[in-house]
Amino acid sequence: MSSKIHLSGIIPVANHNSELDIAFPHVLLPLADGFNAIQRSVFECAMAGCNTIWIVANEDMSPLIRTVVGDWVYDPVYFNRSFSAFPSEVRKEVPIYYVGIKPKDFDRRDSYGWSVLEGIHCAYMTSSRISKWLMPEKYFVSFPFGVTDPHQIREFRKEIRDKNNNFFYMHDSMTVKDNLPLPFTLTGEDFKLCRRAINKKTTREYLPPLPNHKFPTQKLPLHERWSARYFNFNDVFDNVCDSSSFKHELEWFYDISTWQGFRDYLASENFIETPNPDLTKARQHVKIPYTSEE
Repeated sequence: MSSKIHLSGIIPVANHNSELDIAFPHVLLPLADGFNAIQRSVFECAMAGCNTIWIVANEDMSPLIRTVVGDWVYDPVYFNRSFSAFPSEVRKEVPIYYVGIKPKDFDRRDSYGWSVLEGIHCAYMTSSRISKWLMPEKYFVSFPFGVTDPHQIREFRKEIRDKNNNFFYMHDSMTVKDNLPLPFTLTGEDFKLCRRAINKKTTREYLPPLPNHKFPTQKLPLHERWSARYFNFNDVFDNVCDSSSFKHELEWFYDISTWQGFRDYLASENFIETPNPDLTKARQHVKIPYTSEE
């Protein structure tokens, strides 16, 4: 088990279909005083030990989310090391990047699960063009609408960063493979298998060619074309390796993408402690070039 790997956190927002009918973005649902759903996911990624965080949101949502969570956060584990002579000197910054879905995938493959794969692809391609030392070796996925206690993920840092085995949160013996928005990890090889399976299983615009025909000539009905846009988690992540993986059964979990799920969380006795404001404050990089007044 090696902890010296580059771990990227993936937070999917794009293409999420919520049943909530509210006048503000669903990722801003409050979970505690001064702590909302998207902040919880960012904090969970930082607590899990991610080196970078990639939020997958289209251009209509990215500016708003950036205003709320900023361009980088501190790693909570290294934020206040009292045994260090100078605690502020050992703090680690975790950069946050914003990516969207490619236009070629609109209304074709853009299910909510596809947003995870798109985030992984962007993280790998962007990092590989800078340096091979920045290329992610594993990915940790946190869903804003799957509410768990983000503090407890700290005790599983070693398991999450294990190169050889994946990590899954479970609730009632079910994981993300059972269509629950629960955190999990996957490798680059898992990503390739999932993407290939989606492209193989999805319908397309045309029916297969008729006998003795070289090219297809008949189109599918509109509602049957590009079935991948309707794929659930069990379709998208079916090929993620779970043999010999580490699985942790949660005491509680709520899916707040429904009004009943959100009510159940608010009515429960399971509360999330609001982190130190310095760990959730929206921090943005200085503009370059800038003037002395800025």
